[in-house]
Amino acid sequence: MKNEHMKSQPFMRFTLRDILLGADWYFLGMIAIYTIILIIFHKHIPNVGMFFMQNVFLSLTIISIATLGKYKSGNLFVNIHRYYHLPIIYVIFMQVFVYISVLNPHDYDHVLAGWDRALFGGNPTEYVQQFAFPALTEFLQIAYVLFYFHAFAQSIELNLRGLYEEAESVTRTIVFGFLLSYAMYFFMPAIGPRFTVHDYASISTDLPGLWLTDALRTIIDTGDGFRDKAMDPALQMHRNCMPSGHTMMTLMNMILAFRFRSKLRWVFLIMGISLIIATVYLRYHYVVDVLAGIILAFVALGLESWIYSFLRSRNLIKKVSMD
Repeated sequence: MKNEHMKSQPFMRFTLRDILLGADWYFLGMIAIYTIILIIFHKHIPNVGMFFMQNVFLSLTIISIATLGKYKSGNLFVNIHRYYHLPIIYVIFMQVFVYISVLNPHDYDHVLAGWDRALFGGNPTEYVQQFAFPALTEFLQIAYVLFYFHAFAQSIELNLRGLYEEAESVTRTIVFGFLLSYAMYFFMPAIGPRFTVHDYASISTDLPGLWLTDALRTIIDTGDGFRDKAMDPALQMHRNCMPSGHTMMTLMNMILAFRFRSKLRWVFLIMGISLIIATVYLRYHYVVDVLAGIILAFVALGLESWIYSFLRSRNLIKKVSMD
């Protein structure tokens, strides 16, 4: 069995169909949407030129990686194409909050907290505190931080087993799910119960861990935009609470792991359930965020399958073949 992506081929007469995989198309589609927003709302977006150039650079980078993975021999370029998605996802994640502040500059925390109270008769994040103890907090904080790596660990494992089509299916589905969750943030921007229902200054007292919790909590806060603890978090935080992308993507990964019989599927199940519990226990999400994430996980799986079939039917993408 020879990897067709590892054959040296001339760069002449190629089309995007020849080189782009599903995840590449999804990235380029989201970047195109971002760029349209930039053009329409350019008067209201600071540093619009920088973001426009960033989008051009991202697009060229994606196409270049795909081209090198197809036409240059050697494992390096093939593997870059297989695994480049994580940093691109983070760049796209960071950019979405520039547009949310322009398209929907309102916070919906009071609505989400109200829905939680209506469903449960109180604040779930306050209720679960009675079960908190340092070892559990430490474990759940670690589970929460590992969020980004679940799906990509599955993709690596499937590729190492030679299941290239299955690995590509996992990658493109997960990328699609991430991008869909980012689009959903526009509808109900919120910063989460750790800043609204609770006093964030007391979180280390309310939910102490053992050795890593405080450091991991700081990493999460920094990634969410909360870098200066002396400032009001509402002035810094990304509005990425509703829906719970952690729940959505973790559930999708678990379903795909059992669908493709990943050898890590039981690890994903245990750590994934722990992560979903952590979203509320650690006060990152309202329960209604989690419920929305569960629903959107199934929506994303069905929608991605339909879109991928559409791209195939329009001859815009080739089926992965490693023969």
